[in-house]
Amino acid sequence: METELKLLLAPQDLRRLRRDPQVKALQQGRASTRRVHSVYYDTPERTLQGAGLALRLRSDGGRWLQTLKTEGQASAGLHVREEWEWPLVDGVLDFGLLATTPDAKLFHSPKLRAALRPEFATEFERTSLRLGFADGSSAELCLDSGTIRAGRRASAISEIEMELLAGSPARLYELAQQLVERVPLRLGHASKAERGYALAQKVPARPIKAARFDLGQAASVAEAFTAIARNCMAHLQANEAGFLQGKDPEYLHQMRVAVRRLRACFSLFGSALPQTAFAPVLGELDQQGAALGVARDWDVFLYETLHVLRAQCADVSALAAFERRCARLRRAHLRTAQDVVASAGWLRLWLGLGRRLAERAWAEGQPALAVPAGGFAADLLQRRADVLAKRGKHMRQLDASGRHRLRIAAKKLRYAAEFFEALYPKKHVRTYVHSLARVQQVLGALNDAATLLRLLPEAFASARLRDARAEGMIEGWSAASTHLQLDALGAAWDHWQRQKPFWISNKT
Repeated sequence: METELKLLLAPQDLRRLRRDPQVKALQQGRASTRRVHSVYYDTPERTLQGAGLALRLRSDGGRWLQTLKTEGQASAGLHVREEWEWPLVDGVLDFGLLATTPDAKLFHSPKLRAALRPEFATEFERTSLRLGFADGSSAELCLDSGTIRAGRRASAISEIEMELLAGSPARLYELAQQLVERVPLRLGHASKAERGYALAQKVPARPIKAARFDLGQAASVAEAFTAIARNCMAHLQANEAGFLQGKDPEYLHQMRVAVRRLRACFSLFGSALPQTAFAPVLGELDQQGAALGVARDWDVFLYETLHVLRAQCADVSALAAFERRCARLRRAHLRTAQDVVASAGWLRLWLGLGRRLAERAWAEGQPALAVPAGGFAADLLQRRADVLAKRGKHMRQLDASGRHRLRIAAKKLRYAAEFFEALYPKKHVRTYVHSLARVQQVLGALNDAATLLRLLPEAFASARLRDARAEGMIEGWSAASTHLQLDALGAAWDHWQRQKPFWISNKT
């Protein structure tokens, strides 16, 4: 099982990191530098990639190595995956060695063996040194600088990998927290294999939704919390690079969803977690994540609300100047959010959370965290459903603030259902979540109409003259949209209330 922390940095900072005093203080023995050439193999149909595998041959300092890795999981820069590695006498794949792995049946196929071909290659200089920590943990620190190539396409490699050899992964985070104070770093979410496949397939990067995961029926509450929190972090970081490039507003949307999912995770497990265990993280998460929320509000305002209003407006000129002002404000808020995500404070937040999850000190001596997650999940889902039903009892009489609280309750119930869906029959969960999502969607549209009015003062504050026509049109549209969505909410609510709670028959 390979466990490594991957961090990205500028090429000019690699040398600075190599000379860092903390690295030197932990170093055991001499560093070594060598050229590393790797070739990754797959079929034209990319059978191995589809199976979550990466197969490579590596020339490393005069020796050959054959390696098979699983896709594994990555969150907060920590990559955990299974790995099999064998020395070879030459650069030819040895299928007999692959027959000793759990994927032996796949590699036994003569058709697959014949179809394997080089897919992409990496060429980089690696400086390696061994680190020893005070608690007995040890790791190998590798500084890599080079290139990934697939045909004529290339992408630069400039990163460090800290592979855990023994002990706790918390030490890797601890070192990274010290390094970020002196060297600009970013968490590395994609492996070299993932980057190589993307290059070879000429697939443009796209926003990533939250991935499903399997808790396992025997998981404890602590294990469920850890898996869910890591899933939320992985969702966030999978969209970080695209967001910083600013090409697609959906990256920002997915990052904001990931932050909300993570906050919901802490809230849903709040009764089982020690009160102070994650308080610093939650405070920092609220502070750092606020800029994402503001920027996303302006995205919705500009690209969704005003887009619809313009399409329905007979006099488009009345909105033109107002829309240009909103576009400038949207760009300003986006830059603010990007500055936050690119900051050292953002990285410290995720390194700190990753370290806490790895240390697991918060779970020690906590009986509520040691019990099976199944019973906890059923009780939690029922409580959240009761809260939603209570808040929606007099739906028509709710004001914007009350509908917002109702929306939050619907969102928490939906997230809880998605977090624990692996514990229940998939068909029942999907039907329930689909119905709940419709309620949340309508409440979201109502919230957008209210947000529209909330953003108007800032939009008009930058104008020399207040545009009464534009203001009247927007306020009228907000009122009309609210009226229509309230009718839709009643139908969506009735449909959700007819759904059978999928956790009842499985409650333990």
